[in-house]
Amino acid sequence: MSRRTLVPGAAGKLEKFKMEVAEDMALDNVASRNVNMGDVPSNEVNRIRNSGNIGGEMVRRMVEAAEKNMVNGNK
Repeated sequence: MSRRTLVPGAAGKLEKFKMEVAEDMALDNVASRNVNMGDVPSNEVNRIRNSGNIGGEMVRRMVEAAEKNMVNGNK
């Protein structure tokens, strides 16, 4: 899978979008995955492990926006 940005200049906006999605999912204050988890509560550990869901949520939101644009007659 390629992680390159398809539209020049969109990288910064995609990063901002990713942070917004992470915040919506209550994952915005998650520390690095390489941190010792010994003193971290189990519910926080589970949120960190599930942080890969951010990309999936981003895709769902982008597809929803594209579908709405199609319904409204936008390209």
